[in-house]
Amino acid sequence: MNKEEEYETLRQQLQLNTAQKQNLQLQYNELKKTLEEVEKTPDSEELYELVGQILIKKDKKTILEGLKDKVDIIEFRLKSVDKALSSDTQKLQELQKELDKSE
Repeated sequence: MNKEEEYETLRQQLQLNTAQKQNLQLQYNELKKTLEEVEKTPDSEELYELVGQILIKKDKKTILEGLKDKVDIIEFRLKSVDKALSSDTQKLQELQKELDKSE
């Protein structure tokens, strides 16, 4: 693969990772809001979780644990995507410099 092809491939990968990060950030924000609302809910109140196409009654503790697990997973994935974005950006800048020198 020549430098131009490598540059284009990296640029596309950077775009994909950026879109993935935006998607993960939206999921993260939604989960955090949901977590806050569930935490505010009195323990005595009935809570339901959407599973597939049905609502299932669950206790607050179980729902909180599930939400916290999901938040942890999204945070981990966001960190991974951030590392990939940083690496791809650096490689892209280096390739751009090499391409500029060869022109």
